[in-house]
Amino acid sequence: MAMQKKTWMTSFLFNEFLNFFTRSVLGGISLTNNHFLILDEHDNHVTLEVIKQAHKFGLYMVIFPTHNPHALQPLDVFCFKTFKTIFRKEKDVALSKNNYMEPDKITLVGWVNQALDKSMMKRNIKFGFKITGIYFLNLNAMDNKTKPSNIYITIANEHEVEEEESNE
Repeated sequence: MAMQKKTWMTSFLFNEFLNFFTRSVLGGISLTNNHFLILDEHDNHVTLEVIKQAHKFGLYMVIFPTHNPHALQPLDVFCFKTFKTIFRKEKDVALSKNNYMEPDKITLVGWVNQALDKSMMKRNIKFGFKITGIYFLNLNAMDNKTKPSNIYITIANEHEVEEEESNE
């Protein structure tokens, strides 16, 4: 865990996270054991320097288009939405049975636990990736507003050309 006074990610914290992430992945990350890291478009995530460094270690970053991460994040789209629906239902039923008395912390934890058990199941997580078009890759899963911009595609293509030229 890391903290700072500001409420947003800094480049220092993001680099610390990347170092922790690459060390923590089961089986390790390498050029023969590639991994993908899915990120929002925050400036501290999208620097070309960070992307190139990660690529050298076999970590490929998939960056959501600007202003659309809410529509593309698999857990937000399906699991968290399901969690909220189940939590509210558990809460409403329990409150109606108890004359709408304010619950204690243990009761709240119980509602959260029930909602987590019902929403964060493997099949729900997989479905979130499917309906957002991330896995299996389906560029038609979302409307045109959420497709990658030409800027990201251009940067990726230029990066591949640089890599090919340096390998020759």
